[in-house]
Amino acid sequence: MNTVFKILARFSLMLVCVCAAAADERPDLTEQVVGTGDTPIAKASVFIYTAGPKQGTSVLCPSCYADCQKNAQTDADGHFKIASLDPTLRFRLLIVAAGYESQFVSGVDPTNAPQKITLSPLTEAALKSPLRIKGMVIDENGKPVPGAAISPEGVAMGQMTRWGGNDAVVEPLAVADDNGRFVLFCKSNNVDTVYATAEGRGVAKQWVTLKPGGDYLVKLPEGVTLTGQILRHGQPVKDISVSATTTERQCGKYFNCDSVATDTNGHFTLMNIPPNREFVVFTSMKSLQGEGALPNQIVTTGDSGQRQDLGRLEIQPAFTISGRVVLSDGQPVPADTRMFLAREKAMDSLETKLNADGAFEFRGVPAESVTMNVRIKDYRLSKRNPSLDWLNGAILGRVTGDIHDFTILMKPGDWQYNQTDDHPGGDDDYPVNKPLRSVKL
Repeated sequence: MNTVFKILARFSLMLVCVCAAAADERPDLTEQVVGTGDTPIAKASVFIYTAGPKQGTSVLCPSCYADCQKNAQTDADGHFKIASLDPTLRFRLLIVAAGYESQFVSGVDPTNAPQKITLSPLTEAALKSPLRIKGMVIDENGKPVPGAAISPEGVAMGQMTRWGGNDAVVEPLAVADDNGRFVLFCKSNNVDTVYATAEGRGVAKQWVTLKPGGDYLVKLPEGVTLTGQILRHGQPVKDISVSATTTERQCGKYFNCDSVATDTNGHFTLMNIPPNREFVVFTSMKSLQGEGALPNQIVTTGDSGQRQDLGRLEIQPAFTISGRVVLSDGQPVPADTRMFLAREKAMDSLETKLNADGAFEFRGVPAESVTMNVRIKDYRLSKRNPSLDWLNGAILGRVTGDIHDFTILMKPGDWQYNQTDDHPGGDDDYPVNKPLRSVKL
């Protein structure tokens, strides 16, 4: 894997999270979307775009909180509800409606009183602009896919292609209307090409290449159905979260699929998986609650419409990693500091708050390579950590059993991806296949 793809792979792995919210007293977000003159807008799509803690720090990217997977559609009166949100977070909403300019709303607190969100109608000049991209999303049978989402992920401008962080040059999302038609607007004359994912209900996600001023017919396949049964000691296990992600992590090719839960007989069904691709099928650590782990299942999907059975999958022993984060200058770890553990191949993670003395514990960790990361303002990981991922500023290595008294040392300085000072080079800068090793103080 070359350096660029290493960075992309490690960064994409960090874009998965388990929200650390309190289990009780999770408020609903209820608001109204209107147009000019307070006219209610029906069928507007409302997405939780990003989030951030009201207090403390987190290693998670703003779009990686579990609540950022949630969305809603307004009713005939323009009202919507997004249920059970983390009360410790503030949210940034994205509202998209046919015939209206999309809009962000920042600093939304679900514990506050409901508000009105006003959208501006699209003008005739905007619809005729050379910066607009129009299209129609259909399924394999040629029927429109209402509500299909076109999500820009990369933008080419001249000789440069930038993945992520393109909200300033292209709208972050377009949603198809009841006839499957969508309009996406670029915000800069410098945009040559937009690389986006297209997805909808009952069809498989697909990458599309779009150019400003173009008109497109986007045809999405049915995809493949993956089935299987999760067992523990030969007995079926219910309510285990199962998902799939491509082994290919290169931008413009990577897919991550929605998770499903096993039924009372331990069976799961993953539908509309992109065809003819290699996937990792995995169970989440959180859903297994520390009681074992399922080894990653590598599956190559067949043609669209096929059904593939993975058979009986037995849960194996899992392990515990516990230890302490230590600051080299003797200062205490700030309150509400969060620590993050992610699996190398599966898009799965755990998050925990450090205790006052910097102590942490992760239970139910599979026997595979994992990343551990923690962010503290004005500190960075010390190069004395033997499992330092110099390329991405994390702790990286393979788990083969329980690990106790694992110490992570941080020193004053600015956090950074690539720690260039005294760089070891070779495999030592990316110790993905080496056992996790604690620093010795």
